[in-house]
Amino acid sequence: MHSTMQWQPYSAPRGPSSVEKLPILASSADQGNQHDGPSHIKVATWSLERSRCPWLRATLITVLLSIMTIVSLLAFFSLGLGINGLPHPWDGKPTIKHNPIKNVVVLVEENLSFDVFAGGLTYNSKIDGLVNREYCNPSNASDPFSARVCAKPIAKNVAPDDPDHSITGGNQQVYSTYHPNAKNDMPGMQGFVTEQIASYGLGSDLSRAAEVINYYTPDHVPVFNAMAENFVLFDRWFAAVPGPTNPNRAYLTSGTSHGHGQNDHDFDISNLPQVSVFEQLSAAGISWINYSNTTGFLPDALFYQWTAQSGKGETNVKPLDQFFQDAQAGTLPQFTWINPECCSYMSFHPPSPINMGEGFIKSIYEALRASPQWDETLFILTFDEHGGFADHVSPPENVPAGDSLTYTETAKDGREATFHFDRLGMRVPTVLMSPWVGKGVVQNSPTDQPNEFTHTSILKYVAELWNLDILTPRVDWSPSFGGLITNTYRDTPEKLPEPADF
Repeated sequence: MHSTMQWQPYSAPRGPSSVEKLPILASSADQGNQHDGPSHIKVATWSLERSRCPWLRATLITVLLSIMTIVSLLAFFSLGLGINGLPHPWDGKPTIKHNPIKNVVVLVEENLSFDVFAGGLTYNSKIDGLVNREYCNPSNASDPFSARVCAKPIAKNVAPDDPDHSITGGNQQVYSTYHPNAKNDMPGMQGFVTEQIASYGLGSDLSRAAEVINYYTPDHVPVFNAMAENFVLFDRWFAAVPGPTNPNRAYLTSGTSHGHGQNDHDFDISNLPQVSVFEQLSAAGISWINYSNTTGFLPDALFYQWTAQSGKGETNVKPLDQFFQDAQAGTLPQFTWINPECCSYMSFHPPSPINMGEGFIKSIYEALRASPQWDETLFILTFDEHGGFADHVSPPENVPAGDSLTYTETAKDGREATFHFDRLGMRVPTVLMSPWVGKGVVQNSPTDQPNEFTHTSILKYVAELWNLDILTPRVDWSPSFGGLITNTYRDTPEKLPEPADF
């Protein structure tokens, strides 16, 4: 947060004699922008006895001009030198003013595409899903005459296989090749079934391969359906990376994965060097906690060297049980980040059952809804990546990466493929929940700003909300969803439906 000072002008006692009003002088820049900028000083008046104390008036003018010079220098050094210690200065865009949101809660679940989890929702015909669409993949993407496998609303509670969600697997799913050429290969979204067959050696078992493309009905996902129907559903929210969990979670929390395209060892030893939103918030004096129930891997905040070395891993990373206690007590921090367990019962990641994941997101919502802080809370639910599950919407290409680093891996055909982080991942289900957002809103592409909603839109919104710096070019590119926060408070459901009994 930029360092600013707010001065309260001193008023001398008023006397009974004739007086004149002497305004505090402001710079020409301040005169043209009376409500912005750290050097703005409110106009005040002093009572002076003009005939008796001309020396006093001259002295006061000298003192006031000296004060203004000091304030201007402080403002210059706080803004120009970056007292908050962050690498990418804010570009002068306005912060969110008079906003009712004081607490932001983010829950990032695991590994489901929009089509598979939310493509069957029927409450609004504007949802770009699968209800009124035939979406099919060939069983062999290189053979246009091979058997077709089409999406059906019969997805199972527990997926029998965990689809490939590597970078090169994503290449095959989107472009029908492990080595897409920008000039010749179109993102047709036709390779999901092919990749599933190749990953698990399914041969002609097309019914099992179809699990990668089948989807859920509202009866399968009543909790998520109720969330969407009562709040704001994004149907064009894209993951940051067309690859696995940790690179996406790094983009979610820092605007880059620092060249990581797989869940490698650096994530397990707090070895990412970049500035994260957690470091940024601490520098700005914004409270935060990463509540976590992770098993076998680190919570997202502990990906970073700063978190471990600063001691924040001890003070600001807490067990998930503490979240429920803090929500009940009304003592949640300004920024809450929640890591679910993975991958057995609450994360949706196969083989975690869908209805158990629904039970978990229901418990988080209801704890927030019952909290004394609900009236000032924005709850964001999203999924880290598509998990290899199918989606019919091709991800945006030619987007700025978080940095200049690249990632190379060996594809199933034995050849290397290099990824430049210049395109987004597949669509994932995302909902904004608050008493300050509309009911049943289906948000497509933003109409008030360019580009597409993506994971780093959260960082863009947080930067606006608390006047923080923009962390990376990807964050700068990302549209904010701040315009979806209204000035109208409304009642919201205290309870959500029970999960489905498959």
